[in-house]
Amino acid sequence: MLSKKYGFAARVICLLMLVIIFVTGCSSEKTGTQNSNTRKTVKTFVDGTGKKVKISCPVDKIVCITSGVSEVLYALGSADKIIGRDSYSIFPADLEKIPVMAKSSFAPNLEAIIQSAPDVVIADTMLKDDLRAKLEEAGLPVLVYTTSYPHETALVTKQMGELTGKEETAAKLIAISEKYYQLIKERVAKLPEDKKPRVYYEWQKPYYSAGDKTPAADRIALSGGKNIAAGQKVKYPELTPEWLAGQDPQVIICMASRDAADKMKALYDEILARPALKQTTAVSQKKVYIMSWGLGTGIRSVIGSLYWAKWFHPDVFADLDPEAVHRQLLQDFYHMELKGTWVYPDAK
Repeated sequence: MLSKKYGFAARVICLLMLVIIFVTGCSSEKTGTQNSNTRKTVKTFVDGTGKKVKISCPVDKIVCITSGVSEVLYALGSADKIIGRDSYSIFPADLEKIPVMAKSSFAPNLEAIIQSAPDVVIADTMLKDDLRAKLEEAGLPVLVYTTSYPHETALVTKQMGELTGKEETAAKLIAISEKYYQLIKERVAKLPEDKKPRVYYEWQKPYYSAGDKTPAADRIALSGGKNIAAGQKVKYPELTPEWLAGQDPQVIICMASRDAADKMKALYDEILARPALKQTTAVSQKKVYIMSWGLGTGIRSVIGSLYWAKWFHPDVFADLDPEAVHRQLLQDFYHMELKGTWVYPDAK
């Protein structure tokens, strides 16, 4: 009889323990969810297109299909949040481990992006409106920027800091960028118009240039030059060799793809050898420069502007060493050493 009582008591105790464990477990799960919710704040972002987008921050999963922003996220220490990228997001090299979900913003894999269920999709202005709409219809917030314009660098960096909870690091990055942009502006402002060189900018293919209201035009003006193609009727004109020769550019800048370090000298030699350009001031004085696209977008675009300013006005910017600034930026925010060829010939 006594054993039955003990057996009954034991069963009751076991049952009570199970109830306690269950209740405690449910309570912890609920508390965890509540804590997770309290860590999130819904913020309204106004992206580079002027569109307002509400996002719960900080985010955990990002699909970034524009290389300029991918580099900013890496510099902020948020590369671990990127779950999908575009094929051009290859710097730093660690980004190449991330699955490719778009060739570029122009050609995203919508199915892969939607299936990955990111907290936000970040693209550039090559993303078509109908594709953005499809992503938004799937419940995905979308932010769109143009990281090639000098004035947008601070906007992108600030918003990426807010998006990932890295506001302090973002502020440091912005301060460095603004420091050098301001230095360029102050020195260029003192230059008379007749001291600003005529600049021919080329990208993508021979004689393909950039007119008004383009990132290249903004950067040329910022760095103290005059864009030869400014008066063209189309945004990205293809110039004739004869017309260009008649404009007599004093400086020529040609952009090379990110993986073309070994081809920069060949591109430089090819431009010098063009018959129509042989009599121009730029070629005769060998003021022809090749730059990697890696210095044309994102946070490192300020390095590109420093190079341009020094190429246009070597005396005014004689004390500046763009390569040293580049090296320090990589050490401080990317934790890596400067390697490879980013400009040709060397600015020193």
